Formats: sequence, C-alpha cells, structure tokens
Amino acid sequence: MIAKRRTTPRRILVNEALLRRLPPNHPKRPDILKDLLIKRAGFKGEQDMDYYLSLLNENDFYILPDLRISLGANYFQIDFLLLSTKFALLIENKNMPGIIEFDPAFKQVFRTYNDSTEVYDCPVDQVKRQVYQFRNWLKKNNINSLPLEFLVTYSNHGSILQNPSKNQEVYNRVCKGGQLVFKVDEFQNRHQREVLSIKDVKKLTKLLIKSHEPEKADISKYNLSPSDIIPGIQCPSCEQFLMERISRKWYCSHCKTTSTNAHQQAILDYFLLIGPTMTNKQLRGYLRLPSRSTSTILLRNMGLQHTGSTKNRVYYQA
Repeated sequence: MIAKRRTTPRRILVNEALLRRLPPNHPKRPDILKDLLIKRAGFKGEQDMDYYLSLLNENDFYILPDLRISLGANYFQIDFLLLSTKFALLIENKNMPGIIEFDPAFKQVFRTYNDSTEVYDCPVDQVKRQVYQFRNWLKKNNINSLPLEFLVTYSNHGSILQNPSKNQEVYNRVCKGGQLVFKVDEFQNRHQREVLSIKDVKKLTKLLIKSHEPEKADISKYNLSPSDIIPGIQCPSCEQFLMERISRKWYCSHCKTTSTNAHQQAILDYFLLIGPTMTNKQLRGYLRLPSRSTSTILLRNMGLQHTGSTKNRVYYQA
C-alpha cells in the first residue's frame, strides 16, 4: 500500500514562480529554466514508476516515495522505499532517454542522446550509498535485523540499457521500470523469513514519515533578492502584471481580462519567493492594494492559518 503520498517538489514550485516573476531579460532565467526541466523530468519519471509499483500486491509492502532523512549533519534521499516484514527495497529511479552504457570499472555511465554523449556517476554506487546510510539510520533507531535490497530503474521508454562488460551486478541491479515486478519477485523468493512483525513495519513506516524533511528550496541558490521579484497580479491571459482591483474583480488594462481569483497564485508565489509569513501590510505592498479591508478579505478567503490579533495578525500556509 502507498504509505506516503507524493507531492510536487518545492524546487519545481519555486522555479515555476521565479519564471513567472522575473523580468524576461533577467540573466538568471536560463539557469532557472534548465534546473526546472531537470527537476520536472525526474518528477515525471517517479510518477511513471508509480504505475509499475501499483502492479505489486498492495498487502506485501508499505511504499514510501521521495524520502529525505537526516543522518547526523547530512541528509540522504530515497526515490522509493518498499518495506515488508522480510526485507526493504531501495529504488533509485532515472528518467533518461537514449543509450545508457554502464562502465563499472570506472564507476560511471555514458548517455548518448541526440548525437551527444554525457557522462554520469554510476547510479548503482549512488543507491549503494543510500543503503549504507539507511542501514546506519536503522541502527540508530535500534532496527538491526532488516535485510536491505536495492535497484536502479529506468522509467523512460526511450532508455536503451547496455552492459558491454557483462558486469553481473549491473544485470542484477539495473532494469527498466516494466521489469520491476519480476525483480521484486526475485527478492521475495530470496527472503522467506519474517524479521519484523506487521506492527513493527507500521511503526517503522510512521517513523520514516515523521523523519522526512522536504528540501527547503529558496531563491538564494541563484543569488537573487526580493527586489528582483516583480510584484502585483499577473494576468492569467496575457501574463502582464497590469491587473487592478475594480468592483471586487481583477481587471487587466492590457487585454481586458477579468478574474475573481487571480490573487491566489500571487499569494502562493509570495510564500515561495519572499517569505513563509505575510502581514496585511505586506500583502498590500505586494499586490499594490490601497485598501486594508480588501486585503483582509482576500487573505481570509484563502483559508490561511494565522497568529496574533486582528491588528497584528500574521498569515502562513498550513
């Protein structure tokens, strides 16, 4: 069963908001767009893997996608973790079209796509490091008996996997997404003895979900400041920041579009790019609103959490 629901990574949301609110000629836009496309591809690959995971018997595993857990001063991430009473399986997923050639001797892979070849670190070693870190995390939490297995999956239908050295570990540990169920069958046949009770697996699942810390994505990565961000309401039609509040609606002076909820994306962009909290005064400056009462109504209708009295109220997302 799916024990943890997937959410859109915050870095994707931040990058999308930046591309909405940076000037068209801003020098950081190409870097942000490149980062966004990479993150979207990875997220799409993980979503594609959800289908193959759904083919497994839901009573055999607790499935936790996209875990990020601290271990000392560092963090480790797991694309997919499958927990059972007999073993745990860590999956590192890649969403890469093209010819993927493994070179185990030098711990690298080559990807040839569109007449261009790139080199990447070996994903088998990557997931092995995750296994090492996860084992240490389990020991730290007094769980020492759970066998750990690992796989590297390629979810893109355009991936062509090649193993010219005929390395056995690559054959055993790397597969296309569609072969996942058969690999899981192999692991289940290998691990017949129960080492954890169902109750223990549920407790471990809850502990992992509680320990999950999503990556904090902020604009400092690109050396940006709040002054780089375009304030105001973006028109949903022409994308100009020329909307004004007229008769309880937003009106675009450029293309004449009207909207009742165009402010909602602007407020969400504020939380992504400016800060985690917002006051009525900050909203008025950000949306260029002269009326305190209008700002109060907009914030209240967003269903945001808040602290403080009416005058000193601070709003934030749940």
